[in-house]
Amino acid sequence: MNLDPVVLAEKYVQEVRRDITQLGVKLSVVGLIASDDKPSLAYAKATKRKFDMVGISYDLRQLERLKVENAINAANQNPNVHGIFIYFPVFYNQHDDYLRNQVDFKKDIEAGSTYWTKKIVANDRMAVSGDESRKAVLPCTSLAIIKILTEIGVYATHTDRPMEGKVVSIFNRSEVIGRPLAVMMSNDGAKVYSFDVNGPLEFMDALPNESSITREQALLDSDIVITGVPADSFKKIGCDEVRKGTVCVNFSSVPNFEDAIKTHTDIYIPRIGPMTVAMCMRNTLRLFTNFHQASQA
Repeated sequence: MNLDPVVLAEKYVQEVRRDITQLGVKLSVVGLIASDDKPSLAYAKATKRKFDMVGISYDLRQLERLKVENAINAANQNPNVHGIFIYFPVFYNQHDDYLRNQVDFKKDIEAGSTYWTKKIVANDRMAVSGDESRKAVLPCTSLAIIKILTEIGVYATHTDRPMEGKVVSIFNRSEVIGRPLAVMMSNDGAKVYSFDVNGPLEFMDALPNESSITREQALLDSDIVITGVPADSFKKIGCDEVRKGTVCVNFSSVPNFEDAIKTHTDIYIPRIGPMTVAMCMRNTLRLFTNFHQASQA
């Protein structure tokens, strides 16, 4: 089974369009990109078109990297802006984490700021603790992966522990995708092996533990393998490394699996970009109804 993320994403896009139409409001998002990279600019422009099509005005601004912080602050203070999207990397170092946390959590449609990541670790699923009427938002790419797994029946929906008994290997431990995903899946019952250049960790019930497991053993044990290593130097995962029936998902711009994997496994998802954009739209709408709608009534 090779699920087309474009088709699945359209389902969520249509839901957002319908809900915005019913609300009768115009949402506004500011997108900030400090890059001349042609593929990045093309992706940003495509994102703008998709947002505009569902009724979310998307103000894409290309600017110098030293002006990004001021642009974030201006968008934070503007009551007519309901969401902020930053195209990372900007500085290619820890300064990007600083910028990510300058975004007002009420406008953080990527859900990458500390406010939202702390909620993931605490398994707090409310936007404001104790208020069950407002649900939290989740990092777009991590959420996209979970929605894909839900669609194909791997992520159960009839239980509080939808990943109970599952073993997952994730090759990416970034603070905005890999680690939140490991925490979320382990909160839902999975045993998660998380790999990066510093070696493996094992996540159980959101808590990381040191692990000496090898890549080879983790892959053979896994029911699901998720990769997001944006480097050609990464040794691609081959058919001999995973069991037949293993669900394989790649969210990197660089293919992390050998081509033959699509005929070896039951389910192979080679890219999830359209779903990530759809989840950002979904987060935009949720943040609006959680924090901005009352002020515009």
